[in-house]
Amino acid sequence: MIVTEEPRQATTDLPDASPLTAEALIKEARRHRRRRHLAYVAVTILVIAGVVVAVFANRRPAHNLAAASNEPKVAGPPMGRVVSLKLAGPLAVGPNGALYIVDEQRHEVLVRLANGQFRVVAGDGKDGFSGDGGPATKAALSNVSDITFGRGGSLYLADGGRVRVVNSAGIIRTIAGTGASGSIASPTYSSSVTSGTPALSASLPSLSSIAFGPSGELYLATFSQLLRLTAAGRLVTIRAAIRSGLSRGKFIPGDYASIAVGTHRDIYVGSGSTGWSIYRVSRHGVATNLGYARRSGGSAAVLALGSDGVVEADNGTSIVRIEGNRLVTSYTFNNVPGTDWFTLTYFAIAPNGTLYADDIGGGGFQHYQQLASVVHDHVAVLWQRRNTA
Repeated sequence: MIVTEEPRQATTDLPDASPLTAEALIKEARRHRRRRHLAYVAVTILVIAGVVVAVFANRRPAHNLAAASNEPKVAGPPMGRVVSLKLAGPLAVGPNGALYIVDEQRHEVLVRLANGQFRVVAGDGKDGFSGDGGPATKAALSNVSDITFGRGGSLYLADGGRVRVVNSAGIIRTIAGTGASGSIASPTYSSSVTSGTPALSASLPSLSSIAFGPSGELYLATFSQLLRLTAAGRLVTIRAAIRSGLSRGKFIPGDYASIAVGTHRDIYVGSGSTGWSIYRVSRHGVATNLGYARRSGGSAAVLALGSDGVVEADNGTSIVRIEGNRLVTSYTFNNVPGTDWFTLTYFAIAPNGTLYADDIGGGGFQHYQQLASVVHDHVAVLWQRRNTA
């Protein structure tokens, strides 16, 4: 018998090539391409975000970084020995955001490191004058009433009747003043410097404040005089007339406790002899009384140029901004952690907007001296010392 096998139907893994199936395949391919494209975009965004975060983390000032070691790096003049802060005075923010403090009892200028230590950058702890041309940490300082930084990162000191500068190598020198009148106990209203006097030949009374203008020019204030140091090393006197509504004649409110220079070269002055007022002296010589502001205890207000180019001043327990001809409260210290009250003595503003302030206490107000920072309205106590009777 012959058995025949039924022919088997051919099988294949290929789908039916109907027009409907082809259209579905095209749609599915498009979906795959879209998924891959979205995945690539997502990965790219994540990579860019990571790079941005890393860049900003590296640019963050040193005082906002956690201490990675016992010796954080601080851009600025070379540092000396570690010391304990005794009495915080004038403040300034230097290169890389480091905070610099005048210790009025030690006769030294200190820098605060990210780990909370203080190191000497100028002064040998002795009251006097010595050390020009040598290391700043071995120089004697007399009475540092103000500090500020120049564009190149050098530290400038109002030291009695002299302006002294510490360069990036840590060498100190005098650039204005002979010191002959710097120890006058009761400064007078009479002008002691004639316009055009060589700075190194000028017999300056004790300087109360120094500040840089927008073009890098240095301004000086004594009790009774405003001066500008020219590139040729001469002192130019700055005079102004009182605006209408106030007494006319020469602009001599007296007690130039602090100055700051605005972006348009207007000079802002904190004065105590005219009802604790803040004045603006325009570059055209017009003086305007902007209103009342003073530190606790009856001292004239201290001024500083803010990170946004607006001049700010202290007013007892608050900071005020100078907006046009008005003083506007921008921040108030209330119940700083660890104390009952905070009365401003000196303050400084970092380029990122961080506010630093110190309070020497005493007078029955509180039991502590302290140094604090303010970031986004959050107050942190950086240093504190109990007052003794």
